[in-house]
Amino acid sequence: MLGNDCQVVSGKAALLNPGQIQPADRIITRYPPLQKILANLPLFARSELPVLLVGEPGTGKELVAEALWQLSPRRSRPFLRTNCATYLEPLAGSELFGHLQGSFTDARRTRSGKFKLAHGGTLFLDEVGDLPLSVQPRLLRAVEQGEIEPVGADAPVQVDVRLVAASNQDLPGLISQGRFRQDLYDRLAVLLIQLPPLRERGEDVLLLASHFARDAGPPHSRAHRVRFTPAAARRLTQHHWPGNVRELKNVITRAVLFSAGRMIRERDLSFTFQRSEPGLPPLNPRVTELPARPDRAQLEELLLAEGGNISALSRRLRVCSKTIYRWLNSHHIDLMQIRAAGG
Repeated sequence: MLGNDCQVVSGKAALLNPGQIQPADRIITRYPPLQKILANLPLFARSELPVLLVGEPGTGKELVAEALWQLSPRRSRPFLRTNCATYLEPLAGSELFGHLQGSFTDARRTRSGKFKLAHGGTLFLDEVGDLPLSVQPRLLRAVEQGEIEPVGADAPVQVDVRLVAASNQDLPGLISQGRFRQDLYDRLAVLLIQLPPLRERGEDVLLLASHFARDAGPPHSRAHRVRFTPAAARRLTQHHWPGNVRELKNVITRAVLFSAGRMIRERDLSFTFQRSEPGLPPLNPRVTELPARPDRAQLEELLLAEGGNISALSRRLRVCSKTIYRWLNSHHIDLMQIRAAGG
């Protein structure tokens, strides 16, 4: 059985039409550097080489990973996603590579692990920069030799997996701090894709805003174009978008809810937070006064404000994402419900 951090997806390949707004599109852009990335995806998808996706939270790394699978010869096989930030160090090896029953105290049954579950398909390792250092040599072995060794096993097991990894962290910086292996980075980054932040994508802001506004409207009104007043359009293009496309979607979803008719005004736009300085989270007084561990209500409110984005909340609170996941577990908070409520 798959955990909450892991999802298998199957189905037809999505249509990729850069620059057009159509319901079937998953990635929408008129920004030339991003169009170039999309144009190269079929070439990358045909390869069996590992791909490393880097970029800020909300820039579409998961969409690109799924597109690579959908365009690949493995599209009829599993696409399995897992978030490395959720792994606590003692069990990280078991999560990825599996274990045999009785191999340690709580091993009451044999567990396959993510690599074995993804055998024949594609494994997406999100937030790979958070992977415990002790497990990284075993991941390197899996990438280089195509073999894993479950905890308690006497011999390695061969696996056939296309690996796509992603990180919003500065991996070279982690290498210099001794928190990420240089040899693993070199192996994962054979094909490197750097996704641009939304604030660099110019007219894509209004292009995406129109798309999200139409999707957020009632079903009977989606054939009609939602318009923005000049002041609203100017406000959208001037915003720094620290949460990138995910933040834009939340802003537009709220605006459609509060707007009158099919015209969105500046006063209909509400932003979760403002940045006083590019690249730095805001210093919200309520946040700085939080106790060592927020209570359930505080944590749910913070998560809703970030649309359920653990990485964004980690940067906002300046705590490790693993700490936030521990808070979630201790309060028994369902992250999927938070994300659904946040749009």
